[in-house]
Amino acid sequence: MSRTTLGFIFSSMVYLTLGVALGVAFLIFPDLKVLRTVHVHLNLVGFVSFMIFGVAFHILPRFKGQPLHSEGLAWLQLWLANIGLLGLVAFQCLEVLHLARGTWLTLGLAASGVLLGLSFYLFLYNMLRTLTAKDAE
Repeated sequence: MSRTTLGFIFSSMVYLTLGVALGVAFLIFPDLKVLRTVHVHLNLVGFVSFMIFGVAFHILPRFKGQPLHSEGLAWLQLWLANIGLLGLVAFQCLEVLHLARGTWLTLGLAASGVLLGLSFYLFLYNMLRTLTAKDAE
């Protein structure tokens, strides 16, 4: 397996661990339920999407019989996705717990969301280039 595939799979397991821990914390400390959006992002984006990326990078090029278009682009996606998701959940925590407010918080949320979104588009581009590559004859 490539280092990118492993990076996405390991990252997804970390996000699953964090998401489940936060869910358990909701049972113990019901006031923390204000962090529902953080919980959802950790589980759906962090665990589910990252696992899909990792498995897709490993399997889809093999189904096509082609190498991945760009391992470097996939590695960049891994970093942008992690930075974007961690930034997003950190700024969401600050906002929901009323620990910060103002323009810098809005900019932080927006920048994190843009990085995360960009990482998804990098995946789409990389995978489409891989799957539409002409077969070597």
